[in-house]
Amino acid sequence: MLSVPQTIPRRADPLRWLAAFLIASALLLPVAQPPGAEARPLVTGITFVGASEPLAFQRVGATGAQMARVLISWRVVAPRNEPTSWQPEDPADPNYNWTPIDLAVTRTVEAGLTPVIMIYEAPSWADGCHSPASAPESLCAPSPTALAAFAIAAARRYSGSFEGLPRVRYWQGLNEPNLSLYFNPQFEGGKPVSPSLYRKLINTFYIAVKSVDPSNLVLAAGLGPIARPNSTIGPMSFARELLCMTGRRDPHPTRGHCEGGVHFDIFDIHPYTTGGPTHKGQVNDVELGDLGKLQELLSAADRAGRIHGAFRHTQLWITEFSWDSKPPDPGGLAMGILTRWTAEALYRAWSAGVSHFFWLSLRDNPPEPNRPFSETIQAGLYFRGETVAEDRPKPNMYAFRFPFVAYPRQGGLFFWGRTPNSKGGKIVIQVMEHGGWRNASVTHANGSGIFSGEIKTTYGRNLQGAARARYSGETAPAFSMHPVKDFYQPPFG
Repeated sequence: MLSVPQTIPRRADPLRWLAAFLIASALLLPVAQPPGAEARPLVTGITFVGASEPLAFQRVGATGAQMARVLISWRVVAPRNEPTSWQPEDPADPNYNWTPIDLAVTRTVEAGLTPVIMIYEAPSWADGCHSPASAPESLCAPSPTALAAFAIAAARRYSGSFEGLPRVRYWQGLNEPNLSLYFNPQFEGGKPVSPSLYRKLINTFYIAVKSVDPSNLVLAAGLGPIARPNSTIGPMSFARELLCMTGRRDPHPTRGHCEGGVHFDIFDIHPYTTGGPTHKGQVNDVELGDLGKLQELLSAADRAGRIHGAFRHTQLWITEFSWDSKPPDPGGLAMGILTRWTAEALYRAWSAGVSHFFWLSLRDNPPEPNRPFSETIQAGLYFRGETVAEDRPKPNMYAFRFPFVAYPRQGGLFFWGRTPNSKGGKIVIQVMEHGGWRNASVTHANGSGIFSGEIKTTYGRNLQGAARARYSGETAPAFSMHPVKDFYQPPFG
């Protein structure tokens, strides 16, 4: 909704794990690790840092994030009017202005973060039609050839061998093409046309980026979550049309060759919810509770050979997700619920097979007296100060940095978490009793920082108490045994 490495996990050494387990079991309740729980990492990132100071990028790392999404407005970098003579594939062409992008990419890498570049918007001369008055900044059937030329220039500039600038491996082609706010036309004669238009764009974008370096990885544009009649195509409908698939309950390929298939390495969804972390939308929506049906469609498209990319099983990323907080947004989520839901959102996404999860954004937007809060983003992990140095972390920043959930079940107390540094090590699970914390169990996070298990106990079945995790001197926010039922909550207040 924004206008603006994968690591290979390693298993813990079995002898070391066994020794630690035997010592722990002599003192504490045992933990049963669910099969395969250690196999999947969860890499986090930030979309929209909101400042150019080095401190801002350092604070991205302080949230536990390993990646930052850098946005390139094609319209801003490219010349306002297309020159009669120029080299659009040349990153050194004087008609381009890369200065702010150079700074953002450099600061990202200097902070030890991995950049993901998203190219969005388009100069008017690259559009094939006129955007409607309701969305004057949206793309309108942009030229695939022009987009490919710009993508080549950008990929060359950030190839790691151009004027000392850093290497960028992850590239995303456009933003939310199922929303009329960002992409037009959506329909012609009542029929959806944006999926087929976007298929041509992402295919040429993929070829362009890979022509510079075949090891580059391409993300398809993140899709907005909710269908709106005559303006927004639901992400499930858009994805089926894009991938030439049909069938809601049993996805399978349509007839024909689908123009040779769709080329991308990673699929992206922005599953903003109008409720909590388990909230589901309508049949063609994808809110956070709907990720399973999207994964089912992607798996079917993989089997049908509709997706051509680097991975046998197409990865699913979330590069935008958040809720506004109260304060500063009077319509946002209260801090206690927001902190809980932040940890739960990461867990629910991981459970659905999401490998990368980006929060929007690092800082709250500055106040805009003439605009309602619902039209601004107050979902930063930091309260905005007069300067970056004066920003202050929100309570849910700590849940994003060190997510931990615990749910009482029939067999015991289930827990899941990820360490702040995404590395392995000893985890102590504690529960609140008689006004203090006591150790309930010990487990170990895997090489990606993921830990989960079940403590054989009746603790929490009365929906009272709380649990937390401790790792290397740091404590995750406490997670209450009393559930918060889903309720209507617009993501932007």
